[in-house]
Amino acid sequence: MTAFTDAEPRAIISFTGTEDIFDTHYGIPVNPTGLESEGLLALGHLTDRHVLAVTNAHNRRVWGHRILPSRELDDLIPFSTKHIWILTTRGDGDPYDWEYEEAVADAEQAQPATLINVEWLVYEDDAVQSECPACGKPSRSTRGAVGPGRTGWGTYHRCRACHHQWPAAPAYPLRLERERTWPVAGDGSCFACHCLPDFPCSDGCAIRPDPVIGQRLCTRCRNQHPPEIWQQLAAVAYGTARQSDVRDEQRDRWLYSEALRGIPPAQAAQAWSRRVTQTAQRAAARTTATTV
Repeated sequence: MTAFTDAEPRAIISFTGTEDIFDTHYGIPVNPTGLESEGLLALGHLTDRHVLAVTNAHNRRVWGHRILPSRELDDLIPFSTKHIWILTTRGDGDPYDWEYEEAVADAEQAQPATLINVEWLVYEDDAVQSECPACGKPSRSTRGAVGPGRTGWGTYHRCRACHHQWPAAPAYPLRLERERTWPVAGDGSCFACHCLPDFPCSDGCAIRPDPVIGQRLCTRCRNQHPPEIWQQLAAVAYGTARQSDVRDEQRDRWLYSEALRGIPPAQAAQAWSRRVTQTAQRAAARTTATTV
């Protein structure tokens, strides 16, 4: 949905709010605006309370985002919300092709609407609840982050109570058996984080064979755990995830970060299996509750 262009004028229409181009939150019809959905247009002049409710519901239900407290959220009502009157037209034969222009209140067929600029809101992914392994407080959101145990970005929970960060267990599908293979031999990558000589994980990082576990380790990973912990990590199949298997990479991130907290790898591996099962069950229950 865009603003009017200079094309030939089309007949003005009025929306009832029941058209399937709208998402409905708390009985209020809402449609994204802008090339990157940086705004919301709601039919009617919303109260401040309804602006917050609609914005939160649309981000949560449509985009899967949880809005976080921020200065941008504080400014949403006074600076990013506008009550206007609009005139709308529909494209030829396509119900999703429609345009609007602002109008004066007494214009014929003008409709009240509320524009909400949500571009700068701070948010994180709405996720299945997971308890912090450090303090036990629940987290219901995740965000992309870089953590120990694998190069690149992974999905992490972050505890708002103690600020500990831990890898999120995959919600789907629930795996009843594991398919683990060793990384391709001879690629020169680090057994632990999979960094490469040409793409080191840290400055001055060097990769060489480690006699304790019989695998190649980079300087950073070798120094983060004593030899006995590396032996225990190898014993619970750390580092054997396929490069394309994001779910197993999350397990490796978990094992590595828990070892940094002093949790024995065997205990951490059991805890991860329980978390994967629990997360899948919670995800299924939440899906069922949403569709009932």
